[in-house]
Amino acid sequence: MKKKLNKITSDRIKYIYFILIFIFLIYFTINFVFSFFQNKILSILQSQKFENFVILRVESYLEKLSEGELTEKQIEYYSNLLKRINQKFKPVTDKLKK
Repeated sequence: MKKKLNKITSDRIKYIYFILIFIFLIYFTINFVFSFFQNKILSILQSQKFENFVILRVESYLEKLSEGELTEKQIEYYSNLLKRINQKFKPVTDKLKK
């Protein structure tokens, strides 16, 4: 009887160890994968190719925007946007004028 009890306790301890080891392995694997992707994303964002891509996209957008006529809604939107930008940077532009 005592041997059975010891065997059951021993089996439970083994299962607990296996579960703990499994949890730690999962944790470290997830942590490693997350760090790997984070480093990849940062390297892409800091690359010259990405900078060129963003510049080309902005140029393309500006070119597309310059073609055709603006609707009244677009005129109102861009007027408000430029007004807010002008107000935000007014101290800077005033200091440059001095």
